[in-house]
Amino acid sequence: GLATAGALTTVVGVSFGGYGAGLVGSKVARRTGDVEEFEFDLIDTSPGLPITIGVAGWLSDDEDSPWKVWDSALCGASSDGGETVALRWDTKELHALGNVMANMVKSELRSWAVGAVGTAVLGAAFASLTWPRKLVSWSGWIDNSWAMAQNRSDKAGDELARVLAARVQGHRPVTLVGFGMGARLILRCLLKLAEMGPKGKGIVETAVCLGTPYAASAEEWGLASAVCGHRLVNGYCERDWVLGFIYRGSNLINNVAGLMPVNGPNPDNPPPALENVDLSKVITGHWDYRAKLPELLKIIGISSGYTRMPEVGDADEGGWDWRAPLSV
Repeated sequence: GLATAGALTTVVGVSFGGYGAGLVGSKVARRTGDVEEFEFDLIDTSPGLPITIGVAGWLSDDEDSPWKVWDSALCGASSDGGETVALRWDTKELHALGNVMANMVKSELRSWAVGAVGTAVLGAAFASLTWPRKLVSWSGWIDNSWAMAQNRSDKAGDELARVLAARVQGHRPVTLVGFGMGARLILRCLLKLAEMGPKGKGIVETAVCLGTPYAASAEEWGLASAVCGHRLVNGYCERDWVLGFIYRGSNLINNVAGLMPVNGPNPDNPPPALENVDLSKVITGHWDYRAKLPELLKIIGISSGYTRMPEVGDADEGGWDWRAPLSV
């Protein structure tokens, strides 16, 4: 089927399995802004209504792919069934970022961190550290790779919001799971859905953001949580050396979601969907989010919050078929 999100993006939907609505096979028919690649790869299909979308934050080598990232992690996680897909977005930039992470940041930071401060929990104390000279000498390359991936993640997040709002996935509840730059993409998607008003609500049930390189802004996380019908999870690590280094010279160093809990605008009345999960005892740095995805998802859980499993042809009281994409 053909669905159009406003006048901005044309999405070509190709059904998969016995379902009438499909993200798999859908692609942005033309480049929009800086989005070079934006497609969905099917990982698993099982009985159930929800659809789970995994969003990678980097790729480790030339043989790596979003499908490989999420295959074992999501297939082994307890969920409400349904489809599981991986978002394939700007993999060239994700490979470049993975190369930086593996060959420079991880190798230098891991040995230096243990010798410098041991296993101490740092959080905002990253701002006062004296970083390794060799790492600082590479800062231009590291910062440029990070900035490019960050820019693309924001564009792809806006695109994901438009695709979801166009109901290419039908009326099924959506669960979003991402780490690193993928978590930023998800948060950006939620904020764009929030901008859409009523049209952006009733789409995402659960969003899990791990190691998010984004400000811990109470206002923005409050807005993002408002479009999540069930949960918005901020998984963070106070010993995330990568985020500490990336934001070392920024005002954000004391306000990065991946390093600390986030709150809504009213501390006395926190958003019911917003959760914080401290992963500092599970991971030793940003690089662990990829390696420990199965373990992290078991800890956090990715239930959509929607447990009713309708039969084929079933419709809600409004009369629409849950399998069918919305024509807009």
